[in-house]
Amino acid sequence: MKLNREKVTALLALLLVVAGLKSVVIGFVTPARGIRVPDVTITRSSREVIPRKYRTFTAETEMSRNPFSFSEGWQSMETMHIPLPLLPPAPHPVPFLGAGPLPSEWGFVYQDRPPEEIKDSEEAK
Repeated sequence: MKLNREKVTALLALLLVVAGLKSVVIGFVTPARGIRVPDVTITRSSREVIPRKYRTFTAETEMSRNPFSFSEGWQSMETMHIPLPLLPPAPHPVPFLGAGPLPSEWGFVYQDRPPEEIKDSEEAK
């Protein structure tokens, strides 16, 4: 019998399975040893929750400034008009073949007015 990689790997896997089953069977067959649980005392701890203290504005002393207004010395500035940024051309899934001929050169008759205007002019006749 010629050994190759697959047979060697299967043999090693079988040995690992047999060794694992042997340790499981021995664990069930032999009597359990006495399990000693160590005596561990857990100290109780408590968390102290500190209440929130909100900042209040009272009229006990005269206030030097209004807390709800902007700081002194701020001035509004006139804004300058900024032109919109130039956008790149929109991408196309396929490249354009070219501009092509003008509609007058196509050889087709096309309407130069919307259909409503044509309909209104025919009713007027």
